[in-house]
Amino acid sequence: MRQLILSAFSVAMVCTATAQIKEGTITYEKKMNLHRRLKDEQMKAMIPEFRTTKQELLFGDGTSVYKAVKEDEAPDPFAGGGAPGGPGGGGPQRMGPPPGMPGQNNILYINFSNQKIVEQAELGEQNYLIIDTVKTMAWKLTEETKVVLKYNCKKATLTNARGQSIVAWYTEDIPVPAGPEMYNGLPGTILLLDVNEGDIKFTAQEVSNKLSKKELKEPSKGKTTNRAEYNQKMMSMFNGGPGGPRVIRIGQ
Repeated sequence: MRQLILSAFSVAMVCTATAQIKEGTITYEKKMNLHRRLKDEQMKAMIPEFRTTKQELLFGDGTSVYKAVKEDEAPDPFAGGGAPGGPGGGGPQRMGPPPGMPGQNNILYINFSNQKIVEQAELGEQNYLIIDTVKTMAWKLTEETKVVLKYNCKKATLTNARGQSIVAWYTEDIPVPAGPEMYNGLPGTILLLDVNEGDIKFTAQEVSNKLSKKELKEPSKGKTTNRAEYNQKMMSMFNGGPGGPRVIRIGQ
């Protein structure tokens, strides 16, 4: 009888551990290697090797919202445009995020049911609503597995348009084809993602079944545009167009 009870308890524990989560919140750590492509040792000395930030993915009802987590515990080493520990000025200026990569106040909304993307993005002092569609990614699925935050994950690989290698570990226990930033389209949610062997790494720090549904909605603040028009505006600003700052691109 005791053995039967223990067996039933074990089965219950396994079922609990593998129960699917259909809505919730995932917190990621994003770690960028800023030295990877720099050859100038003086430039390396002016900036930290890594920049670490946090993002969160809200998911449920066939939709997801991805945004940065505002943190004010530690100062941004790029704030003020100066080198860490040195006087302001003379150092690299802080760059805005590349297209499709949410910045501090950007919000990335994806509706997987109708393949619609709406990204609320800041550019200069203007807010934009970028209307786009989900693009099919040529993921190669494998049977290789690993455990991330107690979730069984499978490996998928991809080579992007820049020729960079992407390695994703996704779990079918969260049956939403979402992931960090624009990475999506797998048979489950991505919990670990490596861009170009360490250029950028996304690591899930926490998975919760708690969800603020009022935040899981399509953003509505900004001037409506499309991706091509937004990219053109951004490049004009980054290249020193009217009112645009001088920007040094690092690792992109």
